[in-house]
Amino acid sequence: YRAWQHEALADSENARGVRRLAQRIEKCGEVESYLWPSPEQDWLASQAEEEEALTPDDLDKLKRFRELVRRWLGGIFLPIDQLVLTLAQDLFHEIVDLAVAHKLALALRSAADLHPEWALPDLVEELRRLAQDARRLGLGEDDTGFDPDAYPGRIVVTTMHKAKGLEWDKVYLVSVNSYDFPSGRSSDTYMSEPWYIRGQLNLQAEAVAQLKALYENPDLFIYDEGTPTLEARLDYAAERLRLLYVGITRAKRALSITWNRGKRGDQTPALALTALRSWWETRGAQVDGCDIQDEA
Repeated sequence: YRAWQHEALADSENARGVRRLAQRIEKCGEVESYLWPSPEQDWLASQAEEEEALTPDDLDKLKRFRELVRRWLGGIFLPIDQLVLTLAQDLFHEIVDLAVAHKLALALRSAADLHPEWALPDLVEELRRLAQDARRLGLGEDDTGFDPDAYPGRIVVTTMHKAKGLEWDKVYLVSVNSYDFPSGRSSDTYMSEPWYIRGQLNLQAEAVAQLKALYENPDLFIYDEGTPTLEARLDYAAERLRLLYVGITRAKRALSITWNRGKRGDQTPALALTALRSWWETRGAQVDGCDIQDEA
């Protein structure tokens, strides 16, 4: 209950009420009579009849908390990462807290995959170890409460991934070209397709497809060379497009997007950037506070 009401605990006026109800729950002799009451045993109803009667607001909070606990208990058969995210959605509202919960969920899922014999108590112990070692989890200032407003007049250099959930008055996005943000076209170049590989194949995607074909039907071995590479291109292009959207929406007042031609001078603006520029031009005027420039 204290975890659910952690925001109220930070307020001295509300903290007393939270502690009072938490202590009331701790005195419940049979938790089942609270969570799943019967006509004969209903702990919450009995509390309303006691000398120190609960207020209607207290009863409402205890009823809502009961529904939450029932939901959490119903999720004990979920994979550990889904269980953690289920709890986080009910306990936290700040983006920073949800981001930390997401990292914890991924770390616990990895631990569960490495130790399939672990039960829930083992994963709880692993969670304690992770909570005591932020470096092991890879948590930095960006994950635990970085506030751009705390650095007025300063330039902050960050990746688009790390910028999720943050905003600045002025944002510069660089290198928005066809290499860093490909569109799936054959004319684009891709990080996973080195120039020296035959046919511009994505070896990782091709290998996974071959293993899948062997697993599903080793006799027929249904595998079409090149198709996994094309599918991987589209998946990567979609991922980068979503990331570009994240970068664009970090700006509150002004946005500058630049692109470069790369080391060999053969790169072009990302197709998404070209489409965005065309949209501006069709409006007949540039959007206030936004501009696109070619990098030197």
